[in-house]
Parts: sequence; structure tokens; C-alpha cells
Amino acid sequence: MAQILPDREIRKLLKDVIAGGDPELINPNGIELRLGKHVRFLSTGEEKQLEQDQFLKVCPGETVLISSLEKIDFTRETVSKYFPESMLMAFITPTTTMMREGIAQVSTKIDAGFRGNLNWSLRNGSAKDLIIQHGESIFKLTIFCLEQDEAPEVGYGEGPNDQYQDTEGIKRSKRRIPADLSKKQLVSSSFDQLDPKKQLREAGYPFDHIGSELVRLDGKFEMVSRDVAFLKNEFEQRTKELSGKIEAETKSLTAKLDETKTSILEKVGVLFHRRFTKAASIIIGAIPLMYAGVVFLQTKTVLSQVQIAYIAGLVGAVIIFITWMLTRKS
Repeated sequence: MAQILPDREIRKLLKDVIAGGDPELINPNGIELRLGKHVRFLSTGEEKQLEQDQFLKVCPGETVLISSLEKIDFTRETVSKYFPESMLMAFITPTTTMMREGIAQVSTKIDAGFRGNLNWSLRNGSAKDLIIQHGESIFKLTIFCLEQDEAPEVGYGEGPNDQYQDTEGIKRSKRRIPADLSKKQLVSSSFDQLDPKKQLREAGYPFDHIGSELVRLDGKFEMVSRDVAFLKNEFEQRTKELSGKIEAETKSLTAKLDETKTSILEKVGVLFHRRFTKAASIIIGAIPLMYAGVVFLQTKTVLSQVQIAYIAGLVGAVIIFITWMLTRKS
């Protein structure tokens, strides 16, 4: 029956089965594995390396693929040095320290016969940046010793489809999807038809927070939109009313101006007629008077014709002056 290796047995494996393992990280029934130097940011596809004095920063909502500092060798040849006719396999689980900080890590296993650096993924589900130092403990390894009847006939790395044997650093997924898939071949939910804000809220941090903020902003925007629409309608109504009033006032003013113009023209005509009539009457009346005066002067006086002409001109000038004074004002 498979046995979980205790601390004393694990300590024996640090030379080559768990190469680079730290004896101080051995637990009663396992050993903690540490962050290696290789990291791949899945959101951007960037691959970077950490030096011994550097730290890995994982932003909220970001997922990274990391490598172990230790190298595992569960091949038959190496394991047989310590457990003849037996093989080793192991389970990898997150440390409780990481879980306490809101870090989502996936538990996995190491098949009997595997050899290489381990690759893990972790996602920062917290609201703040996750900072991990190079060489810091992040996963726990629990090792099982398989008896002869429990050991597989074909260990990992001995089969044709074992693509992650001898992993160094980060080895990308070997899964391949045909590029010419038709829609009929895809079976999916109606998730892509959901409201985008709802999708954000269901995507986890920080997208759920963004979705909630968008919903609140959308509500405020609808309120503002209604207010703007109300103001627009009110402005259009007031503008229409004002335009009507301006048009009515313009028509009224135009009518009054036309009426005033007509009245002024009539008064000017009457005034001109009166003045012209008065002036004409005075002139017409003055002509016979002047003629009579000239005749009288010729018959009753000894004045010469030149003198009489002077007197007539003076009298004419006086008559014109009197006529102008009389017609100057209404």
C-alpha cells in the first residue's frame, strides 16, 4: 500500500530526487517548494527571469506561470537508489500562507517517472499587488511511495505523449486547437450574449469591481441623460415660445410702424398742403396789391420809374419775408 513519506525519508532525497531542496523547509509529511527564476505573464505573454535579490510583482487579477527552484527526479533509476522496486509520485498543494493572502493556486500532482522543473500557475485574487521574493516558499510537496504492485508499468517520460519531461524554466502548453473550427463544432453557453457589465461582475477581481462601478456610473449616466433630455425639451419649448412671442411682437411692431408711417405721411401732406395754400394765397393776394400800388404811384407822384421799381422790389421782399415767417411753423 502506498505510503506518505515522513520527514526523515524526505531528507534522504534532497541530493538528487529533490535536487536543490532546502532541509529547513521539510514538514512532518512534506517539503515546501520555492519560486524559481522563470516567470511568464499570461496576460501579456511576457517571459522574464528573477535574480536572487529580486521580487515578482503580480497585479490584482493577473495570472502568472512560474517555475520551481527545485528540480524533481522521479525516474526509476534515481528512485531505486532509495526505494528499490518502488516508485514515487507526489501531490502539490498551495501553502496556507499564500491562501491567507487571497492567492488562487491550483493543486496538481507529479507522475511517477517525471523529471524536470515544475511549472505552476497562480492568480492574484486580492485587491493589492502580490509581491513574492525569488526563492520564497509557495507550494507544498507531499510524496507517496508506491509499492511494486502500485507502480505503473510505463512511467512518465517513457511514453510517446509525455511532452513535459525534462522541463527547464517555463514550458508552454502543448495543447493545440484547429484553426478552422466551424461554429457547429462549438458547444457553449450563452455567456457571450450576457450583458457585458454582468460578465465583468462574474469575472472576479478586479473586473467585478469594475463591473459594479460601471453599473453605478451607468445609473448616474441615465439620470444625467434624463436630465439633459428634459433640459433639451424644456429649452426647445421655451425657444419655440420665445420665437412665437418675438414673431408676434415683430408683426405688431411692424404694423404699428406702418400705421405710424402712414399717419406721419398724412400729417406731413396736410401740413404741406396748408402751408402751400397759405403761401400761395399770400403771394396771389400780394400781386394785385403791388400792381395797384405801382399804378397809384405812377399817377399820383412825380417818382421816376426806377424809383417805383425799387419800392416795388422792397415791398416784394417784405411780402416774401412775411410769407416765410408765417409758413415756418404749423
